[in-house]
Amino acid sequence: MLIHCQVSLLSPLRRQVVIIFHSQISEAFSHLDISTPQARNRLHRDVQHILACIRSLPCDDMRSGTPNWGQLDELLVQRFGPEAGE
Repeated sequence: MLIHCQVSLLSPLRRQVVIIFHSQISEAFSHLDISTPQARNRLHRDVQHILACIRSLPCDDMRSGTPNWGQLDELLVQRFGPEAGE
């Protein structure tokens, strides 16, 4: 019974960690100046890499169809268009 309780407590905790990652990284990236094509390409590549890492974390919530989807995904689409998020 104790193991089941610990496992059930981990799921919301993991989700909160993912939400914090999304919000903190999105906030930091939203203030970057991407006025050159090189800066834009670098930001796009970095966001995609970080999202791949976040998506590789354990996930119990697949409502969006993408593991650990969140605010950083929204930033990617906002800055680079809908095709960037695919």
